[in-house]
Amino acid sequence: MDLPGRVQAFAQQHQLWTAETPVIAAVSGGADSVALLFVLHTLAGNGQLRLAGVAHLNHRIRGADADADEGFVQGLAERLSLPYFGHREDVPARARRHEQSIEVAARHARLDFFERISANSSPRRVALAHTRTDQAETVVLRLARGAGPRGLAGMAPLTGHRVRPLLEESRQKLRDWLEERGETWREDASNADKRIGRNLVRIEILPRLAKLNPGAEAALARAARIQRLDAGLLDRLAESEAARLLLKADGTIRFSMSALRNLDEALARRVVRVALLQVDPGRTPGWDETEAVLACRSRRLDLGPVGLELFGDLAVLSSRARVRDRRAPAQALAVALTIPGSAGHPDGRWTVDASGPLPRTEALFPLEDGTPPTKAAARVVVDAAAVGRHLTIRSWEPGDRVEPLGLGGRKKLQDVFVDRKVPVDERGEVPVVVAADGRIVWVAGHVLGEPFRVTPHSEAVVVLSLRR
Repeated sequence: MDLPGRVQAFAQQHQLWTAETPVIAAVSGGADSVALLFVLHTLAGNGQLRLAGVAHLNHRIRGADADADEGFVQGLAERLSLPYFGHREDVPARARRHEQSIEVAARHARLDFFERISANSSPRRVALAHTRTDQAETVVLRLARGAGPRGLAGMAPLTGHRVRPLLEESRQKLRDWLEERGETWREDASNADKRIGRNLVRIEILPRLAKLNPGAEAALARAARIQRLDAGLLDRLAESEAARLLLKADGTIRFSMSALRNLDEALARRVVRVALLQVDPGRTPGWDETEAVLACRSRRLDLGPVGLELFGDLAVLSSRARVRDRRAPAQALAVALTIPGSAGHPDGRWTVDASGPLPRTEALFPLEDGTPPTKAAARVVVDAAAVGRHLTIRSWEPGDRVEPLGLGGRKKLQDVFVDRKVPVDERGEVPVVVAADGRIVWVAGHVLGEPFRVTPHSEAVVVLSLRR
């Protein structure tokens, strides 16, 4: 099969276009993009797509050479009677303005340009000339940077409006095809600068890999395709788990850390990435951000540049939050709670509400046997006379003792935390409600104090509720 036939087969396999799809060829003037233009022109002549024009961005990096590239591409468009979409941008100034490297600024400038021209007509594709050789270079570069499966998947055939129909063609085959047709192209002298990472890979590393395996370029591209398929499956599984586990509200994402612990690490990592993208869509989360959340999953340190707060088992992600160093001891806390009323943590981590006093018969739970519904409920009912009208909510202190409901004796609060598997670094987050005489009424969310239980002799009750 000839080159245009192979490209059309690839396009059909990946649904890059139909016979009615307008496609614009992005042409820099180099061999790859010139070959792309003539391949698309051939396919358009066969009625397999609509070639809607030629696009060229002058980066204004290489002075007169860049202007000559622009003139060359414009000449190709005129020769083929195609609309020409040209744009000039001062990429060096953009790099300074955004504090980016020239390469990164140029890539962003191209993406902005492609987005503008693809948006002018819908559905309109912009065809890019990335080859199998480019794919191999990308895999090597990302491997050297420690990328995971998504990064090692390289470039996809279809990204938004951008298509890459040459991803299975080697750079050399494209040049051979152009030479057979008698077509010329422009050479970019900067491609020989080995200070640029991609050039170093192309000039030195890939030829060395070819000595180990003559088919190294194709093997790297094949590995990228395998990684892309695997990553796609894991991403779909992660989206499904995220829909089940994550709750988005008021610019935050809330989820149970124990639920995250129950997931395989590979899946948990992707669920965390989904959460991070939801709280800050404009920023792609990196390794450090994801690892910071997973560190909490493993009960290690939650350090890193991610907005994360832990409230017992509940984790809250927010682009506005700050990360706490869990090695630091929790600060002592004491807030007053008047009945009826509410009192909360200064940082908004939790609130305890007190309703009452209410006649026992009007309480929210059936209490004929004198027993609240559960010792660990987030809402409990206590005897109004026993608790009085003034309570204090504080953090736990070494030596604290409580008389757990139904136990028949006192117990160290530290032992209660051990029994209930509350991590050491999370115990300072548990609200402890104490009466005026210092006795523990309620370890919120965990145990109720026996002296404060409701009995058939209780005339009035107070309802205590914990909100996180």
